Amino acid sequence: MERSRMARRQDTTTNKRKPAAKKPKPKAKKSKFRRIITILGILFIIGVIAGGAYTAYAIATAPPLDEEKLVDTYPIQLLSAEGEPLEENGQIREYVSIDDISEVMQQAVISIEDRRFYEHNGVDLRRIGGAVLANVTDGFGAEGGSTITQQLVKQSFLSTDKKLKRKLQEQWLAIKLEREYTKEQILEMYLNKNYYGSGAWGVQAASKTYFNKPVSEVNYQEAAILAGLPQRPSAYDPISGDQELTRYRQEQVLSSMKRDGHITEEQYNEALDVEIADIISPGAQSEEESYTRSIYARVQAELEEDYGLEQADIYGTGLKVYTSINKELHTKFNSDIKNDNVNLPTSAFPEDLRMGATVLNTKTGEIVAVIDSEQAKQGDKNYRDYSREKRQIGSTAKPFFDYGPGIENAQWSTGKVLIDKAFEEDEYNPQNYYGDYRGANTMRYYLTISGNTPAVRAFYEVRDEFGQEAIQSFVENVGIEPSMSGDEMNASNALGAAEASTTQMAAAYAALGTNGMYTKPHLIQKIEFNDGSTINSPIKAKQAMEDYTAYMLTDMLRDVVSGSNGTYEPGAFPWDVAGKTGTTNKDMDKWFTGYTTDYSISVWSGRSSATPESVMDPNYAQYYFEYMMQEVTNATGQPDRFQQPESVLSLGNELYVKGTKPKDLQPDKLAAPTGASIDYDVPGETGTLSWSYDTQGVQAAGYQGLSFTVTETRPDGSERVVGTTEDTSIAIAGLAEGQTTFTIVANATNALVGDQQSSPLQTSYTVERGEEPPAEEEEEPATEETPPEEEGEPTDGENTENNGNNENNENSENNENNGNDTNTEDENTEPPTEEEPPADETDGEADTNGDVSRQSTDSNSQGNGNGNGNGGRD
Repeated sequence: MERSRMARRQDTTTNKRKPAAKKPKPKAKKSKFRRIITILGILFIIGVIAGGAYTAYAIATAPPLDEEKLVDTYPIQLLSAEGEPLEENGQIREYVSIDDISEVMQQAVISIEDRRFYEHNGVDLRRIGGAVLANVTDGFGAEGGSTITQQLVKQSFLSTDKKLKRKLQEQWLAIKLEREYTKEQILEMYLNKNYYGSGAWGVQAASKTYFNKPVSEVNYQEAAILAGLPQRPSAYDPISGDQELTRYRQEQVLSSMKRDGHITEEQYNEALDVEIADIISPGAQSEEESYTRSIYARVQAELEEDYGLEQADIYGTGLKVYTSINKELHTKFNSDIKNDNVNLPTSAFPEDLRMGATVLNTKTGEIVAVIDSEQAKQGDKNYRDYSREKRQIGSTAKPFFDYGPGIENAQWSTGKVLIDKAFEEDEYNPQNYYGDYRGANTMRYYLTISGNTPAVRAFYEVRDEFGQEAIQSFVENVGIEPSMSGDEMNASNALGAAEASTTQMAAAYAALGTNGMYTKPHLIQKIEFNDGSTINSPIKAKQAMEDYTAYMLTDMLRDVVSGSNGTYEPGAFPWDVAGKTGTTNKDMDKWFTGYTTDYSISVWSGRSSATPESVMDPNYAQYYFEYMMQEVTNATGQPDRFQQPESVLSLGNELYVKGTKPKDLQPDKLAAPTGASIDYDVPGETGTLSWSYDTQGVQAAGYQGLSFTVTETRPDGSERVVGTTEDTSIAIAGLAEGQTTFTIVANATNALVGDQQSSPLQTSYTVERGEEPPAEEEEEPATEETPPEEEGEPTDGENTENNGNNENNENSENNENNGNDTNTEDENTEPPTEEEPPADETDGEADTNGDVSRQSTDSNSQGNGNGNGNGGRD
């Protein structure tokens, strides 16, 4: 029994312990969770201590509040390429007391920058939260995270880095500043320290710059413009910036003022009804200030766009900017041009015209000089920087929209033949400035004389074969934006509907002078911060086109300047220069852009619609170009010649892309005349010998200087030359009794094979004095057309009378199917230059080299004129 009770106790004890053994597991989980909480708590405490220590360190190392630094400004320092300061730097400053700043000006600034300025102690926690929310929801963007006090501290004492230490110091110093200075003093220092664009530091200088009045007199419309400027001075500048952006920012400020009760709804609406141009009235500038004004505006834009700097990094930090401006040349160009010290065909540049120009380094894309207007002083609201303003570019577009894409994509030679003729009425139908149409000729010729219809045909050919993307990408690669209608490129781009500035055009043409390497135009070489650190220009050259495209365009553009057919008026240079003229409809704009291996210069001159067309003559842009190119070359030395790359083959007067086999490398034999006929009055002993010829066809085959030589073989066997003519007919007279045989040959010159003569075309006419001539209505005069190999064979006397007519009919019928597109009847009613050779069809089959072998169906194989001038495509 005792054993049993012990056993039972053991069993009971064992059974009770089993569930107890499972309980430690949840205790372990709870213990682990507590450990995590404990660790996090410890880390938080450490973090607080560390944060406190770091904050204490930041505060301890914060710079002292130096009143001199609070009051002084640290504008951008501009240096020339020679390291010399640019006079005036285009910057002005005038300190003004808060008592002389209009109340509405103060209200505008506080509303847009810091609406609780008079309530916080330097740091506005509500503002910080509101700014975060505004950025997330993309509201009107009026508020930033910093108060006016913080902004003043940052501009006066701190670096532009984004480190936590600087932010802590900014907040601490803002609180400290609020303890030592009144709100009015802080606002006064802030308004005098800001940069407002157009070289104006401080609100007083800005008011005089834009409105020609002290800031004490500005109204709420003007105050709204001024208050919005410090956020983005270069963009919102109402003079040299975009006035649409100025209006956008002004509306933001006015909205804030209305919200805070400083203006009424009615005032708000009235302000928006007035154009920005009607509000501003700039004060006059000195000559030196006007010379550097455009440079300063460009520097601001480049620092933002190319270097990625924010306003706080740029303004008030003493940033030093090393530019590419040649101080001596820049000053001389502006002084001479704006004061009419340039040798022009007229005594002076007309007062009602405007001009702008850019000179840049061909190799680097660096801007050497800019001329922003012909006026030395612009004391009115119409001041513009014409060197940056975009205008329609006229025929300066042709190398980039028309011929360059053809060379780039289809490897056209400079001898590619294009047709100058009118388009159908329902098509884009431009006219030529020379008033007529000149038929078939080379791309070189039509670029040199600036023909319009051949340029448009080239544009169409590339677009239709390769797509408009081939043209669009080509022009965008050199910094030009095409004119578009939705996604479709306008055909008018072919003749210069696109808009660009002189700076853009100088850079685009510079790419031609560097074998296709394009560099975005710029004038900053490097920047230096106040701590001595520097950043070099991030702009690098890129390959915009093939080197053969650039050089072949350059070689043709040489002819514009120095060729006998060129459109450049002043005359050739004694060194290697290429360039292009440009004119828009009704002479609203006239351009010349030219370049050497050293410099590229683009000049624009233009008139308003109220100015008569006649004042645009002569082409002032060309004469200003000549002056500047002469001066810059005299100053820096004669440039090297453009070097032909290995990818280009020169044959005769034309250039070809190596590896291609264009049609005119192996020209067809000069085609013979066809379809001869004789109209002769036997009693009067006078008449006319006529024939047909595919003039455009042989021109398309590369022949020029076409003429025809006619000889006659009399019945007694003697020969004489009737004459040589460029027409397809010649007068004949005094035919002896019996059969007279006429021989017609074509003569022309090909650049590759020299002077050529075609196979002869022969036709005969028999005079029988004893018979009356047949009536015209019933029977044509007898002619005979004999192939050369049949010459001398006896003629059947019974058939003599009909022989000539049968042969003429045979030639006329066969001529319609001989592989030529020339229609004899059309040639009798339309001049040859009005016909266009086929562009896409060929007769016969291509040989193994890709050339077309043409076979005529005319029974007179030597008289049918083999070769219609198309002969395959370039």
